[in-house]
Amino acid sequence: MHFASPAAFALLSFLPLYALWSWRRQRKGLPFSALSLFADIQKPRPWRQYMASVALLSCFVLAVIALARPQAGREVVSTTQSGIDIMLAFDTSASMLAQDFQPNRLEAAREVVLEFIRSQESNRVGVVVFSGRAFTLMPLTADYHLLQDAMAELHYEMVREPGTAIGDAIANALYRFRDENTDSRVIILLTDGENTAGNTQPIVAAQMARQQNVRVHVIGMGKPEGAPVPVMNPRTGRQEYLRDARGNVYLTRINEDDLKQIASLTGGLYFRADNQASLKAIYAEIAKMDTTEYEVSRRTLYSERMHWFLLPALILFILALALRWSGRPILELDAR
Repeated sequence: MHFASPAAFALLSFLPLYALWSWRRQRKGLPFSALSLFADIQKPRPWRQYMASVALLSCFVLAVIALARPQAGREVVSTTQSGIDIMLAFDTSASMLAQDFQPNRLEAAREVVLEFIRSQESNRVGVVVFSGRAFTLMPLTADYHLLQDAMAELHYEMVREPGTAIGDAIANALYRFRDENTDSRVIILLTDGENTAGNTQPIVAAQMARQQNVRVHVIGMGKPEGAPVPVMNPRTGRQEYLRDARGNVYLTRINEDDLKQIASLTGGLYFRADNQASLKAIYAEIAKMDTTEYEVSRRTLYSERMHWFLLPALILFILALALRWSGRPILELDAR
């Protein structure tokens, strides 16, 4: 039994104090008080008065216990499970709208990641999204339904700042590992371009990951020849393709040298995904690489048990009133 408001038990201290006060009044011959029924049990009285006194005393004690809010049902169970702590760093920049994947890179990657999350059993997974800056969409959790709901809401322009901040994405993911003690911590970085924004250089972020024993597996998404980036012309409302300063159609390509260096520095692997099937295979392969044990605590909420004591207190109070009014009055005032 747990009490949510144990300070209420301080009210019980009034019982001995009032008993002493009532006893001293009786020693001085002062008129008898109704409340002194709690203490004055030595003076002979009819049985109704005595039972009313006991009922009132019990009612008060039970009411105090009810005020202390008794609770039951709390259960804390610690277990260990085997798994990996995985932070998914997901590129949402404009180039992810390229249509060399169907319907585009962003949608194809999101569907694969959703399938990857649904296949999890004991890994803890978190998500960082990035474009011109990075932020945490979901910290590490084993609540896969919550993860799926978060990923289902992922869309282009979720990060409105343009660019590709790969270094910031790695740094943000590393920050989410700061309170974790598991030995197997992995970042899966998915991007289709090169670093063009952010405050942290990708190689510096990779060095930070190596110092913290975090592996970064990198997935370069896109075909070797590159792909045009569709954009909406605000004046005509028609889809066009992004062009460079010379007016030529811009083709987004992966900077594989930098991405391979990031993976190599951290002891991770670099993968190239040029279609949806290969992307699925890559995520499945990474999930099987390492496992570690971590502690999982499960707890249930307290359930209130106030009514266990409040209802008997009410019954005793009614009983005391019935005893008082059905026989001789509880107060015996000397009319002579």
